[in-house]
Amino acid sequence: MVVHVKEHPVFGRKGDNLTVTVPVTYPEAALGGEVRVPTLGGPPVTLKLPAGTPNGRTMRARGKGAVRKDGTRGDLLVTVEVSVPKDLTGKARDALEAYREATAGEDPRAELFQAAKGA
Repeated sequence: MVVHVKEHPVFGRKGDNLTVTVPVTYPEAALGGEVRVPTLGGPPVTLKLPAGTPNGRTMRARGKGAVRKDGTRGDLLVTVEVSVPKDLTGKARDALEAYREATAGEDPRAELFQAAKGA
């Protein structure tokens, strides 16, 4: 017997674990905070984002994944995706311009170029 499972619009599957990508704001990622995450067939869970959470980081909500053959549950693997706004209000734009000026000396690509030169 062959069983075909339709793709879910929100959740993916990795073995006994479910996967979900959750958009977060830049302030949530940079400063830390709590985000509510949907679960499959249950109430949402709240995950704590540590300050400085990078885009693409995956966190684990234990026991919130797919049901195994023995009745236990896998985990929910939550990947953080920093959401970049398409349109900014004047106040938000001013705040980002001030941030850019405050961090003008920092180059997140400096190590990349050093490594590319073989240093």
